[in-house]
Amino acid sequence: MSGIEPKYSILFTSDAFGDVKALERVRALLGARQKNGSIKNKLKKVLTKKLAIDPQGYGLPLRSPLNFYWKHEFSTHRVIYRIYEEKQLVVICAVGPRKQGDAADVYEQFQALAQTGKVAQQIAEVLASLAPSKEKIGPPKR
Repeated sequence: MSGIEPKYSILFTSDAFGDVKALERVRALLGARQKNGSIKNKLKKVLTKKLAIDPQGYGLPLRSPLNFYWKHEFSTHRVIYRIYEEKQLVVICAVGPRKQGDAADVYEQFQALAQTGKVAQQIAEVLASLAPSKEKIGPPKR
């Protein structure tokens, strides 16, 4: 798989970027108790060797009300993302631990954010960042 070129670009919403930063804080708190590398390193491998190559093949679609999103499971964590085939883009929307029935569960937190419209707004910001910049066009100078 190492010789396969990525087909998709990977971008993060601002909340997902914060989720990734939080992974290192958790690792620092756990200290030496965590084995097999950091969750952040595992996430990097998931993104570069799987989701950038085939996000549908390595993921599973979520059910309603999150049916436009996908998940990838790694370790005890989940990556929630959205695929934009026409742009060959994967937007990472959330990263966190799976704790079924717990308020800290990544799906519970993500669904609450999605219902407020915050996720849609952040995805729109990511997509807008891809658009070519437009110069201000004013009246012709005389």
